[in-house]
Amino acid sequence: MLLVTSVVSYKLVTNAGWLESFYFFVITASTVGYGERSTVSPEVQLLTIAIIMTSSVTVAYTLGVFIQSMIAGQINQALGVMRMTREIQQLSGHNIICGFGRIGQTLAEEFLRRRADFVVVEKEPEAARDAADAGYLVIAGDATDEETLRDAGVQRAKTLIVALHGDADNVFLTLTARNLSDDLRIIARGELPSTEKKLRQAGANEVVLPAVIGARRMAAMVTRPYAAEMMEHFTNHERIDAGLEEITIVAGSPLAGQSVREVAARQRHNLLVVGIRKADGLMVFNPNPDDPLETGDTLIVLGNIADIREFQSSHKL
Repeated sequence: MLLVTSVVSYKLVTNAGWLESFYFFVITASTVGYGERSTVSPEVQLLTIAIIMTSSVTVAYTLGVFIQSMIAGQINQALGVMRMTREIQQLSGHNIICGFGRIGQTLAEEFLRRRADFVVVEKEPEAARDAADAGYLVIAGDATDEETLRDAGVQRAKTLIVALHGDADNVFLTLTARNLSDDLRIIARGELPSTEKKLRQAGANEVVLPAVIGARRMAAMVTRPYAAEMMEHFTNHERIDAGLEEITIVAGSPLAGQSVREVAARQRHNLLVVGIRKADGLMVFNPNPDDPLETGDTLIVLGNIADIREFQSSHKL
């Protein structure tokens, strides 16, 4: 309607031809403007019209695509955050990894391998993006902030792993998390041996000192090289598909009331029962074959991962 109205108006007002009236419309609508009647040939006018219209369409299309990509990116990001928030709100009995450094990344890989639910809490934007790109559930925020921990579902979680860079932050985070949940199991990392006492006073159930563990591993490689090599095989799943696994005897399990001998884990499933954590908390190493199993006991078995899964499936554990 604009085109027809404009061209007809030009023709009536200027008594010009249809081509020149259309030419007036194009240079006006494209904001090129004009000062006098065109004295160029019809061929030049047609070429000018084509250039102006093509340029206008190209610029408009490019600008539209750019704006659309920006809006689409923001919408996708918002939808991703909403989806992630909804999934975290549905979790219960999950694990929370505070800090996505080297330790946090290794923990996430191990949890993913064992199909354990977990949420990563990371303050640094780049590290949080790396965790999200890996497909993990992520809360981008300061783990020492109560609201951030609530967003991660700390009051529904089973375990919180404190793996920030500084001991002071780890102590403060432990204290904050303990105030939010009395039943939460807190495993904290410490750099200095003197930090262990502070972390336990703040509410940590277990404290891991990577430097101490590393030094003990090195000493074992010197004094007990073959035993250390065997333990390395069990902790490095890329070398051997075997390890230690915990199997809890729940109510109604066919294992309840049987002895270690009757379970016959070694004969039937090629598994070795190396320990039993009794329901009352007592740890029994290398149990007697006649020791009875009770509801709430946890078997600690050693063997191939596939054999462990088969044992769990056959006993509905």
